[in-house]
Amino acid sequence: MSRAPRIVVAGYGRWIKAERNPAAQIAELLKTESVAGCELTSVVIPVSSVELPDHVCSILREERPDYWLGLGVNTAGTVIQPEMIGINWRHFSVADVDGAQPECRPIFSGGPDAYNSGLPNREIVQALCTEGIPAQVSFHAGTHLCNQMLYSVNHLSRTLDMPIRSGFIHVPQTPENVADAEDEERTCGSMSLAMMAQAIRIAIGVICDGFTPSTSKAA
Repeated sequence: MSRAPRIVVAGYGRWIKAERNPAAQIAELLKTESVAGCELTSVVIPVSSVELPDHVCSILREERPDYWLGLGVNTAGTVIQPEMIGINWRHFSVADVDGAQPECRPIFSGGPDAYNSGLPNREIVQALCTEGIPAQVSFHAGTHLCNQMLYSVNHLSRTLDMPIRSGFIHVPQTPENVADAEDEERTCGSMSLAMMAQAIRIAIGVICDGFTPSTSKAA
């Protein structure tokens, strides 16, 4: 009998652009749920460029997942956006929680220029739109921590000889966060937390539908 897929959902925590980060809120909700029959581990990760590699390595070694699904907020976003590519650059327009604001610096010196997402992003978007949740694939995850997670998980899993399938999804702000924002930021889009959480449940379901034990070498 085939085993259930092991999936890590990693949502970013608070930072200057989102004290109540919807990515963290979704991750917290999923901690108490059973989704699509998978073995789900849901974690909140600090928005720290320096600490991210250690967090990723620790989670990979402990959980040995088949899939990694990162979550972050796009403060200018209006739809659910599965990211297709992570690039080997950090260029922060806003500092992280440690005050770090690197400019034009690689994530890993000597690393590949980019990694493609290993998740079925096109199928995820189709499933979301079918359920009335606006979504669109994105080919640029930015150059902040969201891109750093997408790139780092791909790179570190290979370094650890764990060729898992990993990817990242951007979510919009919640209406509550937009309402609390400064005047000039209240025109950005938003989506209810309930709809965003449902979108991630659907995404996990699509991921699980494509799983076979041979998909990953994770043991």
